[in-house]
Amino acid sequence: MTDCLQLRIPPLPQFLTIGYSTWPAQTQHFGRTFDVYDLLLVRSGTLYMTEGEQAYEIGPGEVLLLEPGVPHIGHKACTEPTGIYWVHFKHESPAARLPDHQVAWSVRVREGRDSDLAPQEQYMYLPKFGTYDRVAVEPILEEMLRLRRSLTMEAALDQQLLLGRLLSQLQASLRTERLGSRSSIIAAQVMRYLEARLREPYHAARMEDELHFNEDYAARCLRKHTGLSPLQYHHVVRMEEAKRLLRTSELSLQDVGERVGYEDYNYFIRMFRKTVGSTPSAYRRSAYGYV
Repeated sequence: MTDCLQLRIPPLPQFLTIGYSTWPAQTQHFGRTFDVYDLLLVRSGTLYMTEGEQAYEIGPGEVLLLEPGVPHIGHKACTEPTGIYWVHFKHESPAARLPDHQVAWSVRVREGRDSDLAPQEQYMYLPKFGTYDRVAVEPILEEMLRLRRSLTMEAALDQQLLLGRLLSQLQASLRTERLGSRSSIIAAQVMRYLEARLREPYHAARMEDELHFNEDYAARCLRKHTGLSPLQYHHVVRMEEAKRLLRTSELSLQDVGERVGYEDYNYFIRMFRKTVGSTPSAYRRSAYGYV
């Protein structure tokens, strides 16, 4: 289990600087309190760092994210040459710190509408301390270093985008660890089952019989990874298909409702408005431009 920091987005984190150092043996980090995030990725050797009251030993292929406003200091000198990438970026304080298994990765973000004046609430998740995929991450770091050495205004946006790619890869490392869990495997099976039967009424007992899982346990697994019950997920899948049909076909609204399993047209309208936030006809109009 890995602890992670929940950071609100937007805005996206702002890149400040990057560096790479090889510390000789007997080098020890000085103490300071920094007002920015300090991302440390060890390529070789071992770095000994204490943040607040927590001591860390960061070995090859491991990452530590130091937080703004929290004192940190090297509590022990390196015992061998130690190669360290460091990246500084600016962002607001974490919204929360939580174990990675509590992150509801599959919770859907509501689709934006032309009446929205602010983005929907969204988050990114970064490992506090853990491993990173060296094959995926280190080429990004090297490209960021190359740009940093000769940064021009023309490439400034590229540097910010590279920071986004780096953080996305670190977030992906959390998901890679999570995907091996039994609960995530069961949740994925429930999701595929419901997606394949979106036109059929939801029957808990039938799902239990066909998947050979206790329905209550399967529901808990799904809620853990999506934040939704099987019935709620079933409705969401139906609405996603309804939206696709409204955008890409000329079927009548009633036919669209029937295609996604709603024989009662009025019930389909109510469920669509409740889930999507507009009527099917208004959604179809908006798909072809602002209304």
